[in-house]
Amino acid sequence: MRSVIKASVALVIAVMVISVLMYVTGLHENALIGGLGSLVLVISANIGAVFWALKQTAGENGYLRQLGNGVLIGIIGGVLVFLGSMALLTAIPDYLEDMKEMQIVSLENSDMAEDKMEKMIAKIDAITPVSSRSSNARKIESGDRSVSRLAGKEIDLSP
Repeated sequence: MRSVIKASVALVIAVMVISVLMYVTGLHENALIGGLGSLVLVISANIGAVFWALKQTAGENGYLRQLGNGVLIGIIGGVLVFLGSMALLTAIPDYLEDMKEMQIVSLENSDMAEDKMEKMIAKIDAITPVSSRSSNARKIESGDRSVSRLAGKEIDLSP
């Protein structure tokens, strides 16, 4: 269990360092590097943390125990990364605004129809750290309106 917690903490530290470095260097404003680049780095950190922890306990644990350890790293790491991300958004209030601005600029440079672009920009502008969709929300496309279902309640997301 000790290596599971160590790996989860290492994962959180790696994700926070990547996020802070992306922000400090201004790379978060580049859609390719800030989006895809940070995703690749974070996934690599996740894989590295899981392999590191499982390698430490490989001699003493069987397959199912190792599988359980990997799942625990994901759960504990996920909760800690969420808390760290909320702390980061609190400590750097411009971070979310910069990300929203980058997405809007990226949309404006695309070949998207004007009315669709305006709807997307309105949705981007409405995003806050608390209002962004949780993994528990299920988005449903119903005709021309977008609906989110959370805890059995439907919320119309159409602008």
